[in-house]
Amino acid sequence: MKCGVVSATAVVVFPLLSSVIASSCPPLGAVLPPPQAPSQNEAVKLANQKLKSIIDSNFSSKLNSSGISIMVKSIHEDGPLFSYHYTPPVLSDIGTASINDDTIFRVGSLSKIFPALAALQSKSIHLDDSVLEYIPQLKEAAASTSAETISWEDITVDSLMTHLSGLATDTAFDLGIFPTPLWQTIGLPAIPQGTGPNCSGLPGTPPCTQDDLVKDLQKREPIYLPYTSPSYSNVGFALLGMIIDAATNKSYIDNIQDNVFDIVNMNSSSFNGFVESFSENGFVPVGETTWNVTLGVLKGTAGGMFSSTSDLIAFAEGILNNRFLSPRRTREWMKPRSHTSSWGYSVGAPWEILRSDHFTADGRIVDLYTKSGDLGLYHGVFGLVPDFDVSVVLLVAGAEVNENMPSEIFSAIVEELIPAVDKAGRAEAASLEVLNGTYTDHSTNSTMVLTIDADNNLAMEKFIVQGFDVLHHPDLYSLDGLSANPESLTKASYVNARLYPTNLVAQSPNGNTQRSWRAIYDTATAAENLAEDAKLVWKNGSCQSWLELDRAAYDFKSTGDFIFSYGKGGKLTEISAAAFNVTLTRAA
Repeated sequence: MKCGVVSATAVVVFPLLSSVIASSCPPLGAVLPPPQAPSQNEAVKLANQKLKSIIDSNFSSKLNSSGISIMVKSIHEDGPLFSYHYTPPVLSDIGTASINDDTIFRVGSLSKIFPALAALQSKSIHLDDSVLEYIPQLKEAAASTSAETISWEDITVDSLMTHLSGLATDTAFDLGIFPTPLWQTIGLPAIPQGTGPNCSGLPGTPPCTQDDLVKDLQKREPIYLPYTSPSYSNVGFALLGMIIDAATNKSYIDNIQDNVFDIVNMNSSSFNGFVESFSENGFVPVGETTWNVTLGVLKGTAGGMFSSTSDLIAFAEGILNNRFLSPRRTREWMKPRSHTSSWGYSVGAPWEILRSDHFTADGRIVDLYTKSGDLGLYHGVFGLVPDFDVSVVLLVAGAEVNENMPSEIFSAIVEELIPAVDKAGRAEAASLEVLNGTYTDHSTNSTMVLTIDADNNLAMEKFIVQGFDVLHHPDLYSLDGLSANPESLTKASYVNARLYPTNLVAQSPNGNTQRSWRAIYDTATAAENLAEDAKLVWKNGSCQSWLELDRAAYDFKSTGDFIFSYGKGGKLTEISAAAFNVTLTRAA
């Protein structure tokens, strides 16, 4: 990245700083404040119509006995951004005759978000502790002379939450639980009677207890050593539930009821069987045999939950509004913990983090924090888009729903709505001069002009302080300025300057809201950016904005830090640049 705040000496020490940003390289995260009324925006209204048509024609029209329930919502509005429900013409004789926001589905592994949250909420659980601190009987669940011995002392609570324990995916779905001559026909040996697995909770089998799980793990080999590579593990979340029970002296289910469900009024949700209203509000598709199974040790932690789109949206908003954790702990939770072999797929605790550059006008990266789930004929996707304060819940069920359909519907939802919400944010920022405009301090001959550019970023078109053109001389604000000659003070250089919001916010004594924004000065053209990318082995190698957020300071104050003060209606009234000791007021 070519940036005037980096000295020649610094470029030697940090050679990457000489690279340039591609056409747009903002810091990871929001580039404008999320829109406060996105559903009122015409782009969002059009996206709603188009999305409904896509789901109708590509999915619902092919379903005869399968149902769909979708809700998308911004935390800044009371009503949904998008709501869609499809009731199939062929129904079973159990539950609802019409799917809506309150219809109850089984949600499979969406359940895994809740034990992770419960562990984060508990002061009695330390994430770096070995699982043996809470479940000492696991010491017996290992052979002593095998390359595939489970290293229980190295398996931490954190590794269970993040699929980094290296433990098996399942014990409850072992094929040996379901005897059939087919296994021997396809080459599997016969299991001596009385020695194989015998519990799962699926139809025809007893649910597994905690003791069953510990016993079965004595015979189950690991996949990796802990913290090697992510590998999906239902077993890990069953153990996490046992840890919560042991550490809190309270059942996991009671923990979730008190610390999650009751806080955001999730009255249709349950881990301990279905709620009473299921007989009226539940959806059981034709042919579904697992709708009322009890999964034993897995029921509360890995896949046994019942819920509705309205309840899960309430849960999503609780996360985004820091109802369950402090803001710092929530930010920490909403981060990747490892990566997969897919460019667009990372893993959190237990987030399935989907990364895309298809959503915005500038092609920037947007991360979706999701969790998918499947149980029998039930499927779901839960998603958070923190950059826009938007949540997405998709629940589908039925024999016609193939394994790809939930992901395809979810992709259609975000592909249509997130770009529209991005446009809504731009429109709000540009309308009534909420952000863009001219800001001056006549006493110091200082001016700044801001505008929303074509990429929906806040661009700095002019920045003059004490009569000097700061904007077009970024190179001088570095140690290179020590050797500046008179010509360098008058020769303007190419620069593309943009400001990006931070989450540093406070109330001023006069009641105005103050927010810190950071400027990044790109001094390379798009052609130069692309040429530099072609020379580097890693994708988007010229995009190094994270290195440039605080490269120069004067008297302990960053030259790229600007405090925006907002008055009534959220309108920007003044901008303070502390390093330059100027405060610019919106021109009349």
